[in-house]
Amino acid sequence: MELGASLSFEQNLQLKLTPELRQSLNLLQYSSMELRDYLYQQEMENPLLEVNEPQDNDFFAGNNRDTSMIFSSSGSKDNYLEFGASDHETLENYLMDQLLSLKEITDTQKNILRFMIYNLNEAGFLEIELAIIARIFKVSLGEVEHVLSYLQSLEPVGVGARNFKECLLIQLHSKALGDSLAYRIVETHLEDAGQKKYMKLAEYFGVSLQNIQAAIDLIQTLNPRPCSQFSTSVTSYIEPDVIVERVNQEYMVVVNDDMIPTLSINEAYKNLRNNSTKEVNKYIKEKYQDVLTLMNGLAQRKLTLYKVTKAIVEKQGAFIQEGIMGLKPMTLSVIATELGYHESTISRAISNKYIQTPHGLFKIRSLFTVGVSTTTCFEMESPVVIKEKIRKLINQEDKRKPLSDQMLLKLLEREGITIARRTVAKYREEIGVQNSTKRKRF
Repeated sequence: MELGASLSFEQNLQLKLTPELRQSLNLLQYSSMELRDYLYQQEMENPLLEVNEPQDNDFFAGNNRDTSMIFSSSGSKDNYLEFGASDHETLENYLMDQLLSLKEITDTQKNILRFMIYNLNEAGFLEIELAIIARIFKVSLGEVEHVLSYLQSLEPVGVGARNFKECLLIQLHSKALGDSLAYRIVETHLEDAGQKKYMKLAEYFGVSLQNIQAAIDLIQTLNPRPCSQFSTSVTSYIEPDVIVERVNQEYMVVVNDDMIPTLSINEAYKNLRNNSTKEVNKYIKEKYQDVLTLMNGLAQRKLTLYKVTKAIVEKQGAFIQEGIMGLKPMTLSVIATELGYHESTISRAISNKYIQTPHGLFKIRSLFTVGVSTTTCFEMESPVVIKEKIRKLINQEDKRKPLSDQMLLKLLEREGITIARRTVAKYREEIGVQNSTKRKRF
């Protein structure tokens, strides 16, 4: 293409990208929660716009079912994953309440203890040096250490530890295991335990491999983050943007509007058009048009999201019926070609969005995969499916003789999946599984 023709093409593309189209593209990339924030922001900027909280609706109740959004399929499970939100008490408040129960403590010690509590990090660890606290309160280091023992006696067990090792030791001591093999391992050889150097530990402590294994099993029951249940904010709630629901022998794709406010026009401003100056009328007309553009953009967003998701679900019919093992390779270009959209439109439509399926809640983008060649069929296997097969093989292995990456490779080859050993290792690491040496049990 000549330069002049290229410039002409780009200019025509810019002309086609109208404010309405630009608005639609922006709205399309928002998740439900992001869209809520955006709409309320627009309400602040446009006096004609009224944003109203959505009414509580049960889409599937009564006769509200939109049959135009049904496509045929069959087979399903009804085990949904539910994601809830709950308010959590802050760690500071929880500890302060316990502080009231400490009777034999001086006012100075209480002040030091409060200071420590407000200097805990999110994990409940005390990072500030005790010597610094002693200088701040003009007391001895021994006095600060004494107050620290008060803090470390509170719930949850492990709070006030100055590091990971001390956190584990506090928990073992609370279980009256201060003289146990597990305690000694944590105290002197925690790194070796983490690396599962059982032979080295058995030789050092003069015990059997089974005793080392039992001690490490005990250590693994401890909580490395005992304060993780506390939060300074409310737990996030994941609201699906799209829901796939089985109705009779068919699946219904529904764009979830439960979190999205409805829009209306402020009639008071609208009525000013006939009783205002020319400048005010112009302003009101522009804002009125902005509201209409926004409403049309929302309708277009819903339609596009529905079409894209419906096409994805139809392509991944086996996944909808069977779960993760039914996931097939699929790319943005496949869906874009089928719908006549640009790939960037598909990318915007699935950006930061979740789909509720009969097998749980998933990021829509996770349903797009890159294929890996197989020897038994023309279709390619998804890496997600291969990872799940590796996970199942490892779950079923003899823990005394765990499967090496080479053995996993051979088992996958029996199923017609041909990949490199380093790819097996990569997939294993991506699903959070250690190598066979570290998985071995005695």
